[in-house]
Amino acid sequence: MRTKLGAAVLIATVLGGCATSVNVVGDPFVAPAKFQFLRCEDIAKRLVDTQKRERELRALMDRAATGVGGGAVNMFVYEPDYQTVQSELRQLREAAVDKRCAAEAEKTAPSAAPKANAGRRP
Repeated sequence: MRTKLGAAVLIATVLGGCATSVNVVGDPFVAPAKFQFLRCEDIAKRLVDTQKRERELRALMDRAATGVGGGAVNMFVYEPDYQTVQSELRQLREAAVDKRCAAEAEKTAPSAAPKANAGRRP
């Protein structure tokens, strides 16, 4: 019994250490510099498509979570795709900054709040 408990603690410790190594090793879901050769216009298009896919996956995950076994469905079916989409978004935004095409990236980024002067005339 103690051996099994010790083995479980050891495995949990090892796997817990792996969770923090993503920042050191890199992103395991997307190849490094995958978007390095894209132009700013292409990065902007990919951002729009990837953000759309992220919203679709989030909606599917929310809908699955309401049903029986939804957590398992999310973990095995949707979560890997969702993590890949999140990684692609992060790398696309980094590529936009590296290429100094932040104007295109800002157009595709969802706004946090509506503008205060949206309904007023100048």
